[in-house]
Amino acid sequence: MPSYCLLADLKTYLNITASTDDALLQLMLDAATNRIDSVTQRRFQAAADSTRYFDPTVDIMLGEVWMDDDVSYITSVINGDSANVTTDIYTNPRNVTPYYSIGLKTSSTAYWTYTTDYQNAIAITGRWAYMQRSDITALSRSSNVVTASVVAPELSVGMSVFVLGCADATFNGTFTVTGNTGSAVTWAQTAANDTDTTAVMLHTPTDIVTACRRLAAWMFRQKDNQNGDADRPILAGDGSVIMPTTLPQDVAQLLRPYTRTIR
Repeated sequence: MPSYCLLADLKTYLNITASTDDALLQLMLDAATNRIDSVTQRRFQAAADSTRYFDPTVDIMLGEVWMDDDVSYITSVINGDSANVTTDIYTNPRNVTPYYSIGLKTSSTAYWTYTTDYQNAIAITGRWAYMQRSDITALSRSSNVVTASVVAPELSVGMSVFVLGCADATFNGTFTVTGNTGSAVTWAQTAANDTDTTAVMLHTPTDIVTACRRLAAWMFRQKDNQNGDADRPILAGDGSVIMPTTLPQDVAQLLRPYTRTIR
């Protein structure tokens, strides 16, 4: 999985122009990403769909399917009788991501069920991660540049975005932001000129990108600090990074609202 912050972004933050330490800096970014996942007990990026399975138990049959992880985009929901009920569902919460449960609309004639075995009878496919969602109202591709009509002021140049749900599948994919006017976001894509209407844009929450950049920078700056191994990352002989037991205070504060509560 790619790190939550780009190498170029980290180098700009550290005011580094040379490529001498690029491999080490990327190692720090990867370690920071893994540490964030470990601390929060979440993932904040999913580049591809995956499917999870749920049981239509008695309580679910009468209400909602509660997911066992964050899902930020639902591609399909297949009921236990193999019926596609994707258009019949509603999500909780309604207007923000990630979702924690789905139910069947009162207008639907479907109900949660199964045929032979109830175990893993309901299949939910989507992007299983805690990602921020923005709705695109129009897409235009001209001279290998895509312009998306979307209000996403939190997106900055260099951030990765995942575009899904386009009727024209050539617009779907993972891209790097090249510009943001406040009402339109652009990225490069080598393909024929075309247009499309609505789509969904997902990206790692800005706080998580900031935390990853800050943590990786702190690790890099501390690499030569010999004042106690407990407070600095250690580069092991096999190339792995052994993290200190504590986080910088500002990083801990950024991660606190995203940290999953284990019941």
